[in-house]
Amino acid sequence: LAWALRVATGVPEASDWACGGAAVLVARRLLLEGRPLPPAAQIRAERILGRASVAAQNMQEFSDQLPPRARWALAGTADVGELWQAEFRWWSLVERDGFELLRRPRFGPGPTIGAAAVLAADAWRCRAALEIAAGGGRSMEVYDAVA
Repeated sequence: LAWALRVATGVPEASDWACGGAAVLVARRLLLEGRPLPPAAQIRAERILGRASVAAQNMQEFSDQLPPRARWALAGTADVGELWQAEFRWWSLVERDGFELLRRPRFGPGPTIGAAAVLAADAWRCRAALEIAAGGGRSMEVYDAVA
């Protein structure tokens, strides 16, 4: 959440990614795992997502209270059991937007941010593939269903 707050407030090209990613992360921790955030993370989450969303007791309330720049990441996620799909969609959007930033012929931070986004999405996909392989491929059907 420290990274997300720095990006949300200092990198306009990636601000919505950071806010959406924070929403998925906080929803997983609070609503799926049922674990409170550490005090420093709580403060950061409230700055990014708002106090009302961080205090929410269920997925619907959490989503409804999110600011628009974070709410998109949980669109279509009605239940905490669907958070893995929200994470997958988040990574897909970050990668797509990263490629778009790479295609823009201009000077500035956009191409560098795009390259970092594409590389991060690729690293996430590699981690997921290694996790699936370590489990003998049993969860591969779930990964294919969303791809």
